[in-house]
Amino acid sequence: MTSSRVTPLKPAAADPAGEATVNAGATNGRPVLQVEGVNKIYANGTVALKGADLTVRQGEFVSLLGPSGCGKSTLLRIMAGLGDVTSGTIKFWEQDYGVVGDKGRKLAFVFQNATLMPWARVRKNVRLPLDLEHQSGPETEQKIDQALAMVGLSGFDNSFPRELSGGMQMRASIARAMVTEPNLLLMDEPFGALDALTRAHLQDSLMEIHAQLGTTVIMITHDVDEAVLLSDRIVMMTNGPAATIGEILDVKLPRPRNRLALAEDADFIHYRQQVLEFLYDKQKNPQIEKKPTDPARKLQEVACKPASSQDDAAGDTGKAATGSNKTRAA
Repeated sequence: MTSSRVTPLKPAAADPAGEATVNAGATNGRPVLQVEGVNKIYANGTVALKGADLTVRQGEFVSLLGPSGCGKSTLLRIMAGLGDVTSGTIKFWEQDYGVVGDKGRKLAFVFQNATLMPWARVRKNVRLPLDLEHQSGPETEQKIDQALAMVGLSGFDNSFPRELSGGMQMRASIARAMVTEPNLLLMDEPFGALDALTRAHLQDSLMEIHAQLGTTVIMITHDVDEAVLLSDRIVMMTNGPAATIGEILDVKLPRPRNRLALAEDADFIHYRQQVLEFLYDKQKNPQIEKKPTDPARKLQEVACKPASSQDDAAGDTGKAATGSNKTRAA
């Protein structure tokens, strides 16, 4: 199902100075988010992130890519306020959070699973972040209608999540995130559990949303083709523990992008090859290296293994939905 054309939500979220810029894909816009020298060390001594530096500008689509256990989700959760840094800083609009406040930091998070309330109909699920902000009235209902139409779910607002396919549930999750008109949309591998055709349709819908609204997006993915198709820049992370940002690839493919036309495009193939070279040549596959015999190192490796994404999503949904850490529900 493709997204419907409707009167869109606001074309771009306004920054704290009140300026709105629709410039999707621009890499010269004002910084929305800055990660400066971020280190994350867990209580058991495991170094998850070491010296991570990244600037994401208004209207950009940035993908985080790297092997499992390299700290992608850790970094994204820190950006969302779902985790603390050991050292380093996170800035929004070039200022500390205490300066810009909740309005300036306004973001939404889409988890690996749709994390919908199973007892509530689609419309109520999408309404959730607006209810938390005590918004009501005709304008609120119009926002919900627009968000549902934008992801192709008009007519499904009275359905329960169990009555939807996996792809439709994820569309509802994206609508719930976009209904808040966020400055920044964070996505933790949202299409990973979907079949190839559904995934392709959702990628196309996400490109349309990005083009229409100019929303700044940071998305985790393990799919190289997906990263090249969607992104303005691909942030490639090194192996963990003590992972960091290894290389950043600028993807200078014109928009709008057509997946069929790009399949044999020389530039697309070149960007794809550059990512694969980083993942497979510059970052050795730890599974084919000799395992360390040091017991302490083995204990550290076990500690680095990520927890179940479903458990993480379930735990974080309540935290985000209640506005904990000043983070909006996705």
